[in-house]
Amino acid sequence: MTSIRKNKIFMGLLYILVFFLLSEWLRPVIELTETGHHRLFLIFVAFGLVMAFFDIPWWITGPLKLLYILWFIVYVYTGNPFFTVESIVFIMEQVSTSLSALFSQEWQATTDVFRTVLFFALLWMAIYLIHYWVSFRLSIFLFYLLTVIFVAVLDTFSPYSGDAAIVRIMVIGLLLAGLLHLARWMERYGAAAKTDRLLVFSIPLLLLLVASTALAFYLPKSAPIWPDPVPYITSYSGKGGAGEGGVGRIGYGVDDSQLGGSFVSDDTTVFRAEVEEGQYWKVEVKDVYTTKGWELSEEDAQEQLYRNGDEVVTDFPPEGEERSSALVDMELPFPFVLYPYGTASFLMEETLDYRYDTVQQRFDTLQENTVFEPDVYEVFYSEPSYSLTALRETDTEQLSELPPEYDRYLQLPDELPERVRELAQQIAAGSDTVYGQAQAVERYFSTNGFEYSQSDIAVPAEDQDYVDQFLFETQRGYCDNFSTSMVVLLRSLDIPARWVKGFNEGEVIDTVDGYDVYEVTNNNAHSWVEAYMPGVGWMMFEPTIGFTGASSIDFDLEIDTSEPEEEEMPDRPEPEPEAQPEQPDAGVGADAGPTAGERFLAFVSEHAGKLIAATFALLLLAFMLFKVRKKWMPKVLIPYYRRKEADAETFEKAYLRLLKQLELYGIKRGPGQTLRSYAEYVDSFFGTKEMTELTAAYEKSVYGGDTKSVDWPELKESWENLINRTSG
Repeated sequence: MTSIRKNKIFMGLLYILVFFLLSEWLRPVIELTETGHHRLFLIFVAFGLVMAFFDIPWWITGPLKLLYILWFIVYVYTGNPFFTVESIVFIMEQVSTSLSALFSQEWQATTDVFRTVLFFALLWMAIYLIHYWVSFRLSIFLFYLLTVIFVAVLDTFSPYSGDAAIVRIMVIGLLLAGLLHLARWMERYGAAAKTDRLLVFSIPLLLLLVASTALAFYLPKSAPIWPDPVPYITSYSGKGGAGEGGVGRIGYGVDDSQLGGSFVSDDTTVFRAEVEEGQYWKVEVKDVYTTKGWELSEEDAQEQLYRNGDEVVTDFPPEGEERSSALVDMELPFPFVLYPYGTASFLMEETLDYRYDTVQQRFDTLQENTVFEPDVYEVFYSEPSYSLTALRETDTEQLSELPPEYDRYLQLPDELPERVRELAQQIAAGSDTVYGQAQAVERYFSTNGFEYSQSDIAVPAEDQDYVDQFLFETQRGYCDNFSTSMVVLLRSLDIPARWVKGFNEGEVIDTVDGYDVYEVTNNNAHSWVEAYMPGVGWMMFEPTIGFTGASSIDFDLEIDTSEPEEEEMPDRPEPEPEAQPEQPDAGVGADAGPTAGERFLAFVSEHAGKLIAATFALLLLAFMLFKVRKKWMPKVLIPYYRRKEADAETFEKAYLRLLKQLELYGIKRGPGQTLRSYAEYVDSFFGTKEMTELTAAYEKSVYGGDTKSVDWPELKESWENLINRTSG
């Protein structure tokens, strides 16, 4: 009689339901903490449940889960899709910092990487407990009850909306509880766990649950019989109201003079864009930092007027001659156009003009000299790309030679605390190029305990600097905090930088004629940084934790050999042509192409998604092959031993392999059971005498020392027959 626990179809259905129930825990945690990478966490949960379902040994599952956690840390915090020397060094630094903080009991000094590992440990433990409850206890009631309470509390006391989640939880939980009750009943009364019988019991349960849920969903609901307790609780605790600075609604706005304070989400659609791949949509820049926010300088702006189809000129010229296009459909009216980096031209109404302010860098739209709010327009662009070799040649001494027009991007208020400048020097201490220093500042926030959040965000006091408060006190904020702080830190290093406003990519909602359709809402309103690299130009930087916008780096674009740095080359002895391969730095010079490592990184970056998918597919295939190895192993063993030399040593190895295959098949040898007794048991199971014959020959060869009496060619037929039986 088959046990209910051995019915793979039934148990597989239970594990699928458990996955969906566990995802209802994960979704609000990810949303409220704004952690991001929801799918990667779900993959870890699914990965753990699959291995638990197939009962993979702990010495395999443990290292695989640890490897996934390490890969997640490397991918999320360094941007590398695979392990590199730099990523391993980063992990070691994070371990050292977190351990030092733990031993000194400075809990706030632990890093985001450490908190991520703790979160994975929690998921790991949850997977184990659920596996225990489902596979051994056949009961999930406690976890189900805690899930309902958890979501209900979050729905009541947090911004998370659990209206749809509570319905999903009730359906999944009741179905899971009903199936587990059925499993316990069948075990109690010894009912055979046949699939058709399980379906007879399960289908009515499913139909009843669906019908009752639909009926409850569509029936009219009465109003609450008591008032909402949350306002009373918050007012009683003294934390009610908007607080200092108030709570605003996220979205694009024109007044940036007073930054700080919390925001609530707003999923109102701003526009939709049909584009080949996601873009950051720029609106404008601001250049004057006031210790509280941003304003636009009053310097004379050189306004330029463009007509439809004219080539526009910005600080980010398009790359090459080929152009990509994006069709933008506005839902909310704006008197300007949003444009991606490398914009070449716009196309709209024939009478439309585009007025470009070189200081604000915004394209206002005019129709017959009157402000016009466009509905649909097309943008032609080509994303700029930057030579890694050129970026490595950005000398900090060149900053002092920049013309006066860059001075406004170095402005800092006199009231800026000195410790902000000192921090900038500390961050950049290990870099001797402008690009290296900018990268160091960009990465600083993701490795030093900063937290991204839109709630409980402080507003600086009257005598307090906005950046100083964020860097040294709260370390908690959203894009405005991160981007403003990076601009101020870069300017403290005499690197020209400016604050940029616009929208990030949004979410893909459809595909039309090979173009992805991105929906961009008020929640995608964003700010980031542009910094000037001497000899290269302006570049985009993204310091905000959880956002992935970055400039495109070209690993094989050579810089112009006529640059001033090349004039110093004669001072260095020029190696002979035949000695060039021996030079360890041959790939770093101004005329050298990318190194093998850089080409590898470029390839990995370009095909990251495919490589990750292929890796998971191979792992899944390996697990499936491992679980069904008893079926395909005989097809490998028989040809293998046929090719081996026909002697006693080959026979002994083949016999031991047969014992392992029989155990894998399910005919296990008891503790202390002799080989002869075990052979009789095997023969009684299969109705043969072949195992007894093979065992007698094995004992005579191994224990009797009579290896010459073994006739492997004659015994091979019996051995192959038994091996083949184990594949059934």
